Amino acid sequence: MEGGCLCGGVRYTLSGELPPAYACHCRECKKQTSSAFSMSAVVAFARISVRGEPKCHERTAHSGASKQCYFCPDCGTRLWNRSSASPGKVTLKIGTLDDSAAIVPQGHLWLSYKQAGIFLDPDVPGFDTQPDDLSAWRESL
Repeated sequence: MEGGCLCGGVRYTLSGELPPAYACHCRECKKQTSSAFSMSAVVAFARISVRGEPKCHERTAHSGASKQCYFCPDCGTRLWNRSSASPGKVTLKIGTLDDSAAIVPQGHLWLSYKQAGIFLDPDVPGFDTQPDDLSAWRESL
């Protein structure tokens, strides 16, 4: 699978299958995407080959872990996040894939912040905030 930023300054190739994706409706995800939610999938960073030099912004995540947020230094597109809690993995932003049309979220986080007017499939599980063990939940999808 191929993907990258809006301007093409940072491109990547993902080897193997994409793990199940999930949607996050938290305030941070809304701000970083300028949308109602963000879709992500957790992958081993070793499976990603990057062309170009993304920039990193570091912050503290809801869990208290250090979170590195990688984005294109020219157009600002958020590409993936990396957490100090699991440094070998990244949370890849689904919208950066060249073809993401068929990817359906298998779960939802932070539904307490869901944008009004967004209707979700009632058969897809969700949490008002996030599970206590977020990593285990992501692996269970």
